[in-house]
Amino acid sequence: MGKRKQSLELATGLMLGSMAIRALSLSPLDSIAVVVHPDDPLDWLPALGNSAFSASPSAWPSIQVVTCTEASQGMSFSIRCGLKALIDDNPKLDAVVVVLADQPFITTGMIAELIGYLSERPELDYVATATDVGGEGEQNAILMPPAILSRSMFEVLLQLEGDAGARKLFGLPQFRGAALLAADRTTVFDVDTPADMVLATKQILGQTYIREHRF
Repeated sequence: MGKRKQSLELATGLMLGSMAIRALSLSPLDSIAVVVHPDDPLDWLPALGNSAFSASPSAWPSIQVVTCTEASQGMSFSIRCGLKALIDDNPKLDAVVVVLADQPFITTGMIAELIGYLSERPELDYVATATDVGGEGEQNAILMPPAILSRSMFEVLLQLEGDAGARKLFGLPQFRGAALLAADRTTVFDVDTPADMVLATKQILGQTYIREHRF
């Protein structure tokens, strides 16, 4: 994008990076680590007192901003920074959910489904969101965030390098996982280019129109 995209506006006062935070804040998560570059102005982070939050303040998870001095070297560094911060706060942490700030259409329901699926199947190491690209089900799916990763993967996560993130771990034979197909491809759309930003803005405007004229 040529700039820090979290602060780009999808609509007046609605910044790209804020949407995932809003979805996470209403999910069953206990705490959230927002990993940022040292130069991030943080103007995209929503105020917890904003009326856009429908839950009471006591229901919000704790949110901490984690500055990662090596964030520009690749996604793996951000994951490591966030995981270390969460473990420091809770050494008994049993799983983490990885979400990208440039996925504006993820939902609270998606996060709850990932958590519920892993809770019911403790033998799994991870559960990832997926799209079915060939109509042949899970075996032909592309795994992506949001994804939940069990404590059994923490040691390897803390050794990640480069910009591949956690996705490259999903194919390792020592880990057992599952894919939850996204009900709507829009929910896993991520904004990587100016053209993506235009599409995301149109989607937001469409949603706003539907909300205001649904009756």
